[in-house]
Amino acid sequence: RLGEYFLPNFPTGGMAIEDFLVMKSREGLEERLEFLFPDPDVRAKRRPEYDERLQVELDVINQMGFPGYFLIVMEFIQWSKDNDIPVGPGRGSGAGSLVAYALKITDLDPLEYDLLFERFLNPERVSMPDF
Repeated sequence: RLGEYFLPNFPTGGMAIEDFLVMKSREGLEERLEFLFPDPDVRAKRRPEYDERLQVELDVINQMGFPGYFLIVMEFIQWSKDNDIPVGPGRGSGAGSLVAYALKITDLDPLEYDLLFERFLNPERVSMPDF
């Protein structure tokens, strides 16, 4: 139907797709934070800023019905990397997403560069996000 998005189902092992996105994002963020801030004290100090931003983004993504889109993109980007297909660090406003960074879709920390998630996706946006 015109104006509707049809995305394939992403396998989640019976878990709600929204919860699966949250789980994968939190796991990925933990990996990223360990790399960005090897010192546990620095990591603990910076964690609230990252956790808050991640939750805001996850709420918007899930509210707008795009968790499957992020998971599908995560999977094909990882497949590309695993198969020696060159993948850039990020493109356009998608680099402003901490969820994309946590899922290793992008390789730019949006908080370090003060990038805005809202330029990529927000409830007022009428079109699908793109990476």
